[in-house]
Amino acid sequence: MGIDNETMNRNLATIGWGALFVWWGISIMIDPISIGMSAVGTGLILLGVNAVRMLKGIPIKNSNTPIVVIAIVWGALDHALALQFWVSFAMMLIIIGVVVMVSIVTVPRTA
Repeated sequence: MGIDNETMNRNLATIGWGALFVWWGISIMIDPISIGMSAVGTGLILLGVNAVRMLKGIPIKNSNTPIVVIAIVWGALDHALALQFWVSFAMMLIIIGVVVMVSIVTVPRTA
């Protein structure tokens, strides 16, 4: 007898949160890990949880998709450009704005 989708979904959410807290703790403890790499790791964890949901036939969390895009794009740019914190924060706000505007245009509307 297998686990039903609702239980599996809750388990995946719990595992995802646990992985995020472990990653964030490691990111804070280890000095060479930049804010950018922390953001990329966060995006990859969320992407991984959604991938497992999709493979198990559980509807993915569409609300996570913009967060994944923001985290990976912001993190990669921050790490590649080695920005100061305030410039990095400003860039994150710009990326959030662009993702919000693009999501309005690309997300299908239901009547």
